[in-house]
Amino acid sequence: MSRYQNHPVVPSHTLFSNRGPAIIAIVFALALLLTACGKTYPNCDDDELCAAKGEVCVNNTCRQCRDDSQCAALDACMGCEANICVRRAGCCKSDLDCPDGKCWKETEARLTGVCGGSCKSNDHCPAGQRCAGGSCVPSTTCEEDTSCPGGHKCVRGICVTSACQLQDLRFDFNQHTVRGNQRSVLEENARCIVENSMAVELVGHSDETGSDEYNLALGQRRAAVVASQYRALGVPGSKIVRVLSYGEEAPACVQMDETCHDENRRVETLPR
Repeated sequence: MSRYQNHPVVPSHTLFSNRGPAIIAIVFALALLLTACGKTYPNCDDDELCAAKGEVCVNNTCRQCRDDSQCAALDACMGCEANICVRRAGCCKSDLDCPDGKCWKETEARLTGVCGGSCKSNDHCPAGQRCAGGSCVPSTTCEEDTSCPGGHKCVRGICVTSACQLQDLRFDFNQHTVRGNQRSVLEENARCIVENSMAVELVGHSDETGSDEYNLALGQRRAAVVASQYRALGVPGSKIVRVLSYGEEAPACVQMDETCHDENRRVETLPR
């Protein structure tokens, strides 16, 4: 007789069923343990879990900010947008934040202000200068060259250096890109503006071909392109006081021929 005959084999399913209650107890205990441990980052119920990473709990998720107060603690010029801290456009704490101008604050006690030009009124400019387009420019006005100091001439009522020549920029028919042969004119105008710290306005024009509305828009596009080119050549944006269009309403020439039309397709750079 085999020594195993007195020990019948127990089916495996019987073993599992006998251990079932124990397995259930273990699973239940693990569930309790996980519940006791609470949520893990980035899930949260309150700010306590998020604080370790300098964040706050928003809708059960750790986020960088709930409102502006969390961002202001990092930088006075930062605000909360979509639960992320971002720098507010134009905000400044000092003139160092405004490379092309000054930081203007409502009161000295305020921590932040808004970047602007170097002046807001003539009172902000030194003697002999005036505020034009946010910049201090020579206040000398004139009616003719003899009214200006030596080495200067009278251009549209303002004394500028004699070497300064603000010329019109010409465009091809139905185009708003500056002609290749106008590059030297563009560069000379930019140099003139920078050397004289001059504030200017740009006025776009067109010939009479097309509707009034189309020509007005075309003149505006031409003036905007010239403004962009000036800035690329070093003219501060604050020196470009205004960019506008007269369309076909202010022609330089009134003859009905192509030569005249060519003169009318232009952008004027006018001192302010």
